[in-house]
Amino acid sequence: MLTLFLNDIQFQTSFDIGFSYRDTIPYREGLSKRVKDSGKYSPVRLFDHYDLYNYIDKTCSPHVRKPMKILVNLLLVKYAFMVINTVLLYSHFSRSEIDLVHINNGGYPGAYSTISAVFAARLAGIRRIVYVINNIPVGYHPPERWLDYPFDRVLVHLVSQFVTGSDFTRKMAIQILNIPSDNIMFIHNGIVPPAVTETRSQVVSRLGFAEPSFILTVIANLEERKGHIHLFKALQYMKDTHPELALPLCIIEGTGPLEQQLKKDVQDMHLTGHVIFIGREEHIFNLMNASDCILLPSIRDEDLPNVILEAMSLGKPIIASNLAGIPEEIDANSGVLTTPGDHRELAEGVMRLMSDESLRRTLGKNAQNRFYDHFTHEKALRLYGSLYAGLLKDVTS
Repeated sequence: MLTLFLNDIQFQTSFDIGFSYRDTIPYREGLSKRVKDSGKYSPVRLFDHYDLYNYIDKTCSPHVRKPMKILVNLLLVKYAFMVINTVLLYSHFSRSEIDLVHINNGGYPGAYSTISAVFAARLAGIRRIVYVINNIPVGYHPPERWLDYPFDRVLVHLVSQFVTGSDFTRKMAIQILNIPSDNIMFIHNGIVPPAVTETRSQVVSRLGFAEPSFILTVIANLEERKGHIHLFKALQYMKDTHPELALPLCIIEGTGPLEQQLKKDVQDMHLTGHVIFIGREEHIFNLMNASDCILLPSIRDEDLPNVILEAMSLGKPIIASNLAGIPEEIDANSGVLTTPGDHRELAEGVMRLMSDESLRRTLGKNAQNRFYDHFTHEKALRLYGSLYAGLLKDVTS
């Protein structure tokens, strides 16, 4: 959503927008690729205890990593960083006349610097604060969350309006963070329909494999929560119970910590040749368009996945877990929803689409219509614009 704010000329005309971000090389590089005139925006040097975790993972032997991370928590490093970041952001906010601060977080607590941003904004005299939560909040059962509770209560009191990307996450945020229901709303994410520049044959040729009869593509980080192993189990189930059936070619796009383990799983399950790992694909929308079906077998920690919206905009049939905000994206008329972690149900969904081209066309068309009815970038920007205008009414009147 942030890229839409920063790239849309009409939105930029309606609001005088500045943008600040935690300065890291990956973020800066990603911003330059996705946002026009990214150089005019402001990087801010902030501190995050997760950087210490990453350093421990890279430099310490496996048996001492957990004790070292526990030590970081016992030393209350993240709270020291919160204080430092609050001072740094207060200095940053105080340099400009700001009427409203929009804070975007991946989840909650997510990046603790976003909590510092709320405190810094109020210290700088900014009364209008919009805080966006893009994943299900973490509750207070983990010990590392116990001392967060008082900070969360203050944050809930200071934020003018919470926004989530799905109604599911809105309800979970009310339950977990005890946010008053009239102080939190959901605005479905919107995307700009992707451009396609290659034919299916060109994509297949470029990736270097023979033209398959059916391409099933998973686009996701190689992490446990994305559920790749359940797809592999589904393929194995199909192979064992329907030996006469030609398995689909499964393209696995993405990288992540489970890459080597997943490749080993494919070998151990005798699926080599049916599953291809391609790493990061630069022309991701061409790959999606070349696929017969897009699949997302996630088992947890989802909200409203953009990959599903992108597939919908291309008119692709989708199989996805009935999880979090995903049922708000596709329903029984526009996709196949399966129980998270149920490989047999996943296999049945794959076989159903493989055997019925008419169904694939119908689901894809319905998904595309649903996208243009509910998930365009114009609609999302209009809703955010209305929210901003309401909060800024006394400023502009």
